[in-house]
Amino acid sequence: MTVRRLQQSIRKAWRRFFSPNLTPIDAEGRIRPGGQSAPWKPTLYVLPRAICGFSRVRLAGKNANARAAAKLNAAYRQGYADTRARLELDRDDPLNAGVWCWDGDFKLENGALASSVQAIPETVARERLEDGARIVRCIDGFEGQVWRNGVLTASRWWRAAPSDQEWLHFMRAARERVTGQASRAPAPCEAPFRDDLPMIDPDPANLRVTLAPGRIAAVVACAIAFFTAFQTAQIISYKSSAAAFSARIENAIVANEAGAEARRAALSANAEVEALSDFGNPGAVVSALLAVARELPEDDARLANFRLYDQQLQARFETTAETEINIADLVSRLEASDWLSEVFVERPNDTRIQVSAALTPLGGAPDEGAVQR
Repeated sequence: MTVRRLQQSIRKAWRRFFSPNLTPIDAEGRIRPGGQSAPWKPTLYVLPRAICGFSRVRLAGKNANARAAAKLNAAYRQGYADTRARLELDRDDPLNAGVWCWDGDFKLENGALASSVQAIPETVARERLEDGARIVRCIDGFEGQVWRNGVLTASRWWRAAPSDQEWLHFMRAARERVTGQASRAPAPCEAPFRDDLPMIDPDPANLRVTLAPGRIAAVVACAIAFFTAFQTAQIISYKSSAAAFSARIENAIVANEAGAEARRAALSANAEVEALSDFGNPGAVVSALLAVARELPEDDARLANFRLYDQQLQARFETTAETEINIADLVSRLEASDWLSEVFVERPNDTRIQVSAALTPLGGAPDEGAVQR
């Protein structure tokens, strides 16, 4: 496969991925299978050519008022109580356009009206012709088309394939010169549905359906529900991991009497703590806890629990009622540690000592410019 063909294949696959689900409807409102189908794509109903009228117009200007006037004028000629219209501007001359009209009260088999769904005329949904005339086999019946420079200049629908005489009349009405073989009706051809239609149709009528308050509310509700579920799962997973690592650190410290052995065991069992940014450096955590433990009576104090929050260490130790501790002296000794600063110690009852201090990572001075998490 050449590079050019590969690029074309990639572009085609990309267009298909970002094109809407095309759902054909016949002249009786029955929904037919066909076209692309994917759950993440919006549905764009293809209205049969049998119920759509076509005319050419010249716009009075390039503004929105001129386009609206052209659509209203074409809709007035159709005579429906609720006529819907779609304007297709010529690509080379935006003052010339084709106007498609259909009955907004046309009912689909699912009970919806054509005016309440995203809809597109069948001819617009099918692949175009650059130049020439053809007869296209439609959802219902047949359509004669004349194309010039990629613009549809004339269109007519027949229930059955047109005769040579009907084709000749159509070509003359389209102001096409017909001589010899061109006066005979060509064989009907198949025109597949386009794969380059936008995911959100910019036509005002379809935009009103797409951006209806109910649809927007449903999309927003789904987005909020998804985001909430995702964040909840993340928080639960994070808290579960944090609690498990905290328990490992505490168990490693309590189970080892020697300070050096406790530090090695804790660091070995908790290498994953480095991935939890709120814990900071795990070596600093362990060293800080050991610094506190070494200043308490060796046999009378036991670490009950601790927590870290915004680089603040809060530890609770359980003691016996007979343990005597000089609070001021303990604060001074802890302040002299390489791992702690801004120490606060209190003894709310005879068997509990609570220590709060700022954690100094790696034994250095706190980084005043660091952003607190």
